[in-house]
Amino acid sequence: MPLIDVRCTACEKINEVMRPLAMHPTTPPCPDCGAETEQIHLPKAVQWRPDPVIIYRAKDGSYRFPGDAGGLSAHNYNKQGFERVEIRGATEMRRFESHMNKHEYARAQRAVEMKQRGREERERVSRGELRRVMPQMSERGRSLAREVMRRNDNKPKDRASSAEFHNQAYSFDRSNREESRDTDGRRRRD
Repeated sequence: MPLIDVRCTACEKINEVMRPLAMHPTTPPCPDCGAETEQIHLPKAVQWRPDPVIIYRAKDGSYRFPGDAGGLSAHNYNKQGFERVEIRGATEMRRFESHMNKHEYARAQRAVEMKQRGREERERVSRGELRRVMPQMSERGRSLAREVMRRNDNKPKDRASSAEFHNQAYSFDRSNREESRDTDGRRRRD
């Protein structure tokens, strides 16, 4: 049964009532006085929109995320010449998250590559040291050293994983965040 808005022809009150589909196009009587009603179409009275997510973009393209849009850190970012960016909806947030994920993945990839180069350099030095002392080893020791080098060569290389940047306000609802639980762990109705 759909909900409809009706106005009473006698008392002029406006109510929201359920009308069975079989009753269409007539309207139910006024719930207050029982007189006839007519269907009306009211504009939506309240439209809920979330507050914008405020971030600051530096000249080098990096971002800063102030905890409070009107707080001290936001004031300092404004003073330092950072560009204020307001993200006002889920579509804009998804676009920003995608941009940040690409950026963070590239950064993680560079870090992994540096780590890998350091590892390879340490292995090269260790391998050279091992090869230098291998002639003084027994045959069994040399065999073990060769096996260790072979296993080291077959180790999987490190790779950057997904950065998974997301904004909690758009990616999670209140029910799964700590703030919506009271001290006893029950969900608050806020």
